Amino acid sequence: MEATEALLLEADPDVIGLYQIAEKAGVPPASVYHFFPTKEAAYQALAERYLEGLLRMHSEPIEAARIRNWQDLSAIDMRRAMDYYNARPPMLKILYGGYGGVGARNIDLLTNEKLAKAAYRRLNRIFHVPHLPGEETKAQIALGILDAIWTISVRLHGRITEEYYQEALSACTAYRRLYMPEFLQPRDLLTETAARGGTLSLSFAFEDEEEAAA
Repeated sequence: MEATEALLLEADPDVIGLYQIAEKAGVPPASVYHFFPTKEAAYQALAERYLEGLLRMHSEPIEAARIRNWQDLSAIDMRRAMDYYNARPPMLKILYGGYGGVGARNIDLLTNEKLAKAAYRRLNRIFHVPHLPGEETKAQIALGILDAIWTISVRLHGRITEEYYQEALSACTAYRRLYMPEFLQPRDLLTETAARGGTLSLSFAFEDEEEAAA
């Protein structure tokens, strides 16, 4: 996988094959084939590693004072995701460049499902969120809008640009305003943590663990 990642940093995915991966890894081609029968299988495994890292990244602490409303949290989440993707060019090629194949795309969709399932619980942790019928489906649609816009950016510019970050943020916010109240009452966890200058770890994990406040 490290060899595949290194090759994707320096070459177009179309010219990479199992023999190039084997040569870069310093192993016989049969050894690579044992784990990855196609280069797309190697791309899928790499995508899975990247997306696991993306979920961990979203657990990193956020200054509570920066979250005044749900729009602020959306902007922070999207900014973090953009920076994470842009710091990993192979990830952009696999997921947004269309080179990962069906397997990588399915991994991306499964990750979006995890994000969507946890989105309401995560937001309700710091705001009083009313019951939203079909909230999981709506969260998946918002993620689909984001992915579509960022795909255009990567295919035009090779990365997610500031312009396309703003376009995705505007589009997703406009869609969410169709069903989300403009103002949500903050919970004590948010206001008290912000008042003392603390941070919040707002994981997308679906377990019932308490998010840490520092």
